[in-house]
Amino acid sequence: MPTGRPAPDAARLFEGLTAPAFLCRPDAGVVSANGPAGALLAEWAQVPFDRPAGDLLGCLNAVEAGCGHGPRCAGCPVRAAVRSAAAGERVERLPVAMVLVRRGKPRRLELRISAAPASLGGEPLALVTLEPSEWVP
Repeated sequence: MPTGRPAPDAARLFEGLTAPAFLCRPDAGVVSANGPAGALLAEWAQVPFDRPAGDLLGCLNAVEAGCGHGPRCAGCPVRAAVRSAAAGERVERLPVAMVLVRRGKPRRLELRISAAPASLGGEPLALVTLEPSEWVP
């Protein structure tokens, strides 16, 4: 809906989100993450990202087999939300539980996933936010 005002700077909007947010390709590869997302990334995650979300987040399944390659990856709610958003559908506050590895130990995290269609240079992407009910140190 046009407002007559200049378009906002997308990068500033992305970084200004208070929820951890990621821009992902349809295969769940992370293109970019905002500042708050840093609190969720595994200690070994490095920039540039360009790796699947589960690898960067330290998902237990990804640690065991690599994100998207484990026996439970086919039913991953993060990957499903990314695929849906990249295909033009919205996912709103879907409750999920993930097990993330922190300092070598598995930690269960309850969170809500939201995903919306996005694009960059014509490439279909998903804007994904993860709202944890508790932070995993």
